[in-house]
Amino acid sequence: MMGEQQQGSKGATWRALGAMLPMDHILRRIDGLLDMQELRDALAPHYSARGRPSVAPDLLIRMALIGRLYGITSERRLCEEVRFNLAYRWFCRLPLDAKVPNHSTFSKNRHGRFRDANVFRVLFEQTVRRCVAAGLVARKDAAIDASFIAADASWQRKMRDGDTAASRLSKPVREWLVDQANAPAQDHGAPRGKPAALSRTDPGAAWSARTARGRFGYAFNVLIDTPGGVAVEVEASPARFAAEVDAARIMLARAGDYLDYQPKRVAADTAYGSGAFLAFVSDRGMIPHIPVMERSEQTNGKFPREAFRFDPEQNQYTCPAGKVLHYRGTHRQVGCLRYCASPTDCENCRLKRECTSAKNRSVTHSEHENVRDVVRSEMQTPMFQRSMRLRRGVERLFADAKGKRGLTRLHLRGLRGAEEEFLLGAAISNLVLLARPIDQTARKRVFPPKSERINHMAQVSRGRFEQTNAAAISSG
Repeated sequence: MMGEQQQGSKGATWRALGAMLPMDHILRRIDGLLDMQELRDALAPHYSARGRPSVAPDLLIRMALIGRLYGITSERRLCEEVRFNLAYRWFCRLPLDAKVPNHSTFSKNRHGRFRDANVFRVLFEQTVRRCVAAGLVARKDAAIDASFIAADASWQRKMRDGDTAASRLSKPVREWLVDQANAPAQDHGAPRGKPAALSRTDPGAAWSARTARGRFGYAFNVLIDTPGGVAVEVEASPARFAAEVDAARIMLARAGDYLDYQPKRVAADTAYGSGAFLAFVSDRGMIPHIPVMERSEQTNGKFPREAFRFDPEQNQYTCPAGKVLHYRGTHRQVGCLRYCASPTDCENCRLKRECTSAKNRSVTHSEHENVRDVVRSEMQTPMFQRSMRLRRGVERLFADAKGKRGLTRLHLRGLRGAEEEFLLGAAISNLVLLARPIDQTARKRVFPPKSERINHMAQVSRGRFEQTNAAAISSG
């Protein structure tokens, strides 16, 4: 049976704790922003109607918020901190003589009721609705980005894809293989290859070389509303660029469904600049402020595609020598149209050495080329440059999550575990934005005079030169 937090005769002790807490304390401000009844309603079907009352889910959720807010990643340490810290006790509605739950209670509820009820997504969407009600979501500019978060998996315990045929496999690997077999077929993008390496403890994580030493990890995908910096949607994915683009599609679609979120402009970096994703954003009525992913410069010294003239009416290309390249088919899954010249024309062509080393020259053309042309023209506007500046605001969320909230390495395993930690981190980010004092004024940056800045830069450059020169003399 679901337990409840009732102070009863101990309410005076809990009120005494509140009297010692400063009025402008962040926990006091966040406490007024939480709606625990909505979370209890989401969890109610997962508790029995009979039996002994359980630990109140309100208490566990409040303790989880404290752990993420103050970067306490260990559940054992979190229980100890709540036991001794008076501010934490007040936030958790625990009088001085009340008992703190055992750390194993977190594991039992995280992998059971909380995950079945998706309670952290309910909490996150609750904070987003509060941000909308507070006027922090302008619905004009949005930004998408992803950041690498290391998984709770050793880089040494990895296996190749061919090793999955072995008779003895770990339980996580067996469960991952079942999930991959039941996964729906891919309906867009280039065909996904098999992973180069699998973790024996967390096979859902992807092997990534973004760090100095390769690590297994997940991508923390966020859709924010700029310039306010409110996290509107969150999605966890393996740390692969293709999976991050798929996560961006999911976030835009989900935000439009539950929040009717349709910003005017969507900004992202070049990794999201494929024609298919640009068309997806454009079809939803938004302007993609995303640099177009260009591969036309990868020519190995041969003529680029810009040297060929396209005729949309005849649906054909004309090469620099005046020969025609006819349409030869479309790769629907990749969205690529192929145009080829006749081998006879290329064999006798005087420009073949500068054009191709094959029998005949072929040119690819995206079926979303019209959208790519629109985005190319948009890239020359001042509004596009403004979107690129506003897009940097998503780095604040990642910096706070890693530097202040302890989200440098995941505590939970699996894609669901990563999603829960990301949702909790984004919910804390939104709560901190909502809890800012209204009368707080921004600090003005005072720059030194221009002459002092030039002198300082000269001193730094001179010092670097002297250090390099001294190192060269000592080594020689």
